[in-house]
Amino acid sequence: MGEAVNVINLDEPAERAARPSAVARWRRRVPVKAVALVVLGVLVGAVAGQRWEAARQEGRRAAEVSLFVTVAGTESAQGDGTRLTIDGTVTVLNGGPRPVQVTGADVVADVMVWGDHRIEPGAAGWFRVNATIPCTDDAASRPLRVGLVAVTEDGVRRPVTTALQLNGSSWQDQVRRGCPRR
Repeated sequence: MGEAVNVINLDEPAERAARPSAVARWRRRVPVKAVALVVLGVLVGAVAGQRWEAARQEGRRAAEVSLFVTVAGTESAQGDGTRLTIDGTVTVLNGGPRPVQVTGADVVADVMVWGDHRIEPGAAGWFRVNATIPCTDDAASRPLRVGLVAVTEDGVRRPVTTALQLNGSSWQDQVRRGCPRR
């Protein structure tokens, strides 16, 4: 019997079995549904994280308080040589990003504030005050402590202590006249 002879022609490319593409091999290994679920999970997580961070930042902005106090006027000033009492007005400026409800604090301070005003961002409110200033060598240039309460948009009462500068104000003139030099 004759043997079968296998002849290979080197001038012609060999026939290869069609090999699946890399994408086709990958699809067989990882089901499409699993990939879709992972992509969906990443998208949902990103959206939830972004909303959580935005809510946190909004909460911080709602709680931010930035108040500035300046002398507005003098109604009366009385002194006994050891201390001077001024009845007058101050201007409270809202430098924060949100409106605040401002009231006088229930704490003893150099300047007692009376009244209650809602102050929009960048706006001002005027308050009646009573100030007690001890007659010291630096009384005309020493800042006075002012206690306020700011109710922010989130409904929280926040005590605010700030300084009232007398330099260049009508109060500084009153202190210079009402407190004798030592």
